[in-house]
Amino acid sequence: MCKVHWAEIRSSWTAWLGVSIGFIGANFVLILSSLALKAGIRCVIDEKLPIINSAAYIWNPAMNLVFGLVVGMMVIDASTSLVVDSRRGALARLALAGATPAQVVVSVGSQLALVSVFSCLVGAALAVAALPATLRFMAYERSDQVWLPIPKFDPDPLVILAAGGLAILAALVGGLRQARRASRIDPVEALRQSQADGERRMGVGRWLLVALCVLVLTGEWGAIGSIARMSGKETVSNFFQLSSAMLLLVGVLLAALAPILVGPLTHAWTALVPSKNAVWYLARRNCSVRGARLSKTVVPVMLTVGLLIGGLASGDILQSSLTANGFDIQLSAIGMATSFMWLGLPLFIALCGAVGSLVMMSRQRDAELALVGVVGATPSQRVLLPLLEAVILTVTGSLMGLTMVVASMGFLAAGLHAAGMVTAFPHNWFVAVAAIGVCLLVDIVGTVLPTLGALRRSEPQVVARLIAD
Repeated sequence: MCKVHWAEIRSSWTAWLGVSIGFIGANFVLILSSLALKAGIRCVIDEKLPIINSAAYIWNPAMNLVFGLVVGMMVIDASTSLVVDSRRGALARLALAGATPAQVVVSVGSQLALVSVFSCLVGAALAVAALPATLRFMAYERSDQVWLPIPKFDPDPLVILAAGGLAILAALVGGLRQARRASRIDPVEALRQSQADGERRMGVGRWLLVALCVLVLTGEWGAIGSIARMSGKETVSNFFQLSSAMLLLVGVLLAALAPILVGPLTHAWTALVPSKNAVWYLARRNCSVRGARLSKTVVPVMLTVGLLIGGLASGDILQSSLTANGFDIQLSAIGMATSFMWLGLPLFIALCGAVGSLVMMSRQRDAELALVGVVGATPSQRVLLPLLEAVILTVTGSLMGLTMVVASMGFLAAGLHAAGMVTAFPHNWFVAVAAIGVCLLVDIVGTVLPTLGALRRSEPQVVARLIAD
């Protein structure tokens, strides 16, 4: 059986290589945040930094660790699910050859373990290399308020092992769950599903996560009246923190609903575009029909747009509202540098996950474009098709990300209104346009470039290569 497992690893390495980008990003963020947090705590213990000024070195890395873990688990789960779906035909053939469900799970688990360890090593090396610059940036971020010493560079191996182990554990838990799900499918049915869309059925775990998010969000909205009765400073501070939590919670909720949400949402908004172009019709048809599969790419785009725009908009609303209500208070630590400290690393995971998912799906996309070529599509149309798909994915992800922003901003506005304050919304939406533009560029690069090589091969060769996998 060991020879079979090794053969499966050799045949699946290209699929895992694509999604390993997201795995590496998650390991990098978790290890870097842990090392920065350890350096900040050591700086306070050595009495080089008063505890009152330690937020930049303790609070921010801790929040990056929490946010990075949440976003990383979503990205890793989506990436692993994508690989398992793509390998469903191979797993079915393995089962038809006599492998038990437990042996199928072990086969996927061995592949996942190797990828996780490899990603951990690469992520750890990148984190150690980036740690000095990160510590200097942490001091610069608060330089307009107070001078902060730069913590000592200390790449503690125990911290690296603990953070890397956490990322590996998250990957194994999510991956083995996907493997057990695949092993319970009848082999013949699995062969049929291998060329279909991904899993659309919402499992018990996803519905429990949805229920938990709805419960917590309902509790936040119900607490508005109680918080509004506090004194002014605590009221504003609590509403700001809860709006940031709501931003992430709505993102988790939408990510949990993505398998059944992305397809209908994509079909709904693309139907509003008054175009009868054949390539556009094929692009929107592919994206809506393949909604469950493409949700693995839409979710990282949603998180990128939602976290970046929402994080900056909340601080902008808070400062504008204080000014509109006559408070001569200039908030600090709400600019781009602080937003990068809070959200830069989770956004990095989301973007890595998006790129990895797009690269991993390139083999299936090559076959689809080859079939389009068989029925008469020109080379330019075969390039335009993935380009339009990238635009559709970006718009769908941006709509879901803006839903996160609207929910967060709406909560903050409702809270300030309950406290008797006038809410002033931001007027500069350059960051929103820039965030969507970056996601569009990433999607285009990840969608179009991997398909260019297949255009130089004959259509039967491309289709046969996919069937052989």
